[in-house]
Amino acid sequence: MKNQILLLLTIILVSSCASKKYKGDKFFFDHYALVVDDMDDSVDFYQKVFEIKEIHNGTEKSNIRWFSLGQHQELHIKEIEDHGIEIPKTVHMALTTRGPLIDFITHLNQLDIEYFDWPGEKYAKSTRPDGVYQVYIQDPDGYWIEINDGLKRYDKKGKY
Repeated sequence: MKNQILLLLTIILVSSCASKKYKGDKFFFDHYALVVDDMDDSVDFYQKVFEIKEIHNGTEKSNIRWFSLGQHQELHIKEIEDHGIEIPKTVHMALTTRGPLIDFITHLNQLDIEYFDWPGEKYAKSTRPDGVYQVYIQDPDGYWIEINDGLKRYDKKGKY
């Protein structure tokens, strides 16, 4: 009888642990980290283009600065001289805007910042297969950044 009770308790415990198995749908974007050659140039670019706010740098190292991208999402910029990293456009950070993309394009024009569509045509926008408009810009270190109006997908479905 004791063995049967022990076996039953073991089965219940194993079943309980199995039902609490980790599920991968619990991930959220936390931060994006960039290695840059010149901190001042990069900070100036990101603050000018995206009007982001600097936040407390948890590392407290002088060659790293942290910025808020909203909703508990951050951009970390780390200065390393001559990092020599070359990034293809397929590796990019994508940001979406609540407003019409044309408003952001106007902002880029006012700042005299070149933008491209996916194939690489200057001062053009692309349309993704899901109907989202997008443009690409490069920061001072050559990192590609996609800016799109993808929130409209979520707004229509009520997910945001």
